[in-house]
Amino acid sequence: MKKTVCLFAAMVLLAGCGGSAETKELTGTAESKGQTTTVKITKEGDKVTGVSIDETYTGEDGEQTTKKTLKDDYNMKSASSIGKEWYEQIEFLENYLKENGADNITLDDSGKATNEDVLTGCTVGIQQYIEAYKNAK
Repeated sequence: MKKTVCLFAAMVLLAGCGGSAETKELTGTAESKGQTTTVKITKEGDKVTGVSIDETYTGEDGEQTTKKTLKDDYNMKSASSIGKEWYEQIEFLENYLKENGADNITLDDSGKATNEDVLTGCTVGIQQYIEAYKNAK
């Protein structure tokens, strides 16, 4: 009986210590050339578990949407040195930020990453995305 009580007490203590971390949704924005970048970060405790980046886009008809909504219709793939559309490059950047954060990313004068590990999947200018990411934290 004594062992059962001790085992039960230990389980209660461990359950209290191992409770689930609080999930938080944080949002940051940045403005550049009339476009608004929005970054949403999901955190469980101190760990970043998700990053979502999107940017407003005004079409030739003056209608506003987002670049993620446009997907392939943004039509950047042919101009991309790595053959990727905007949303594909941003998906890479989102995963990079989730795993590595932004502190070690360096940018050149045009706002593009200089880190080879970033450039393998994202060659667009990212200064406003990094700024919005940091604003969300």
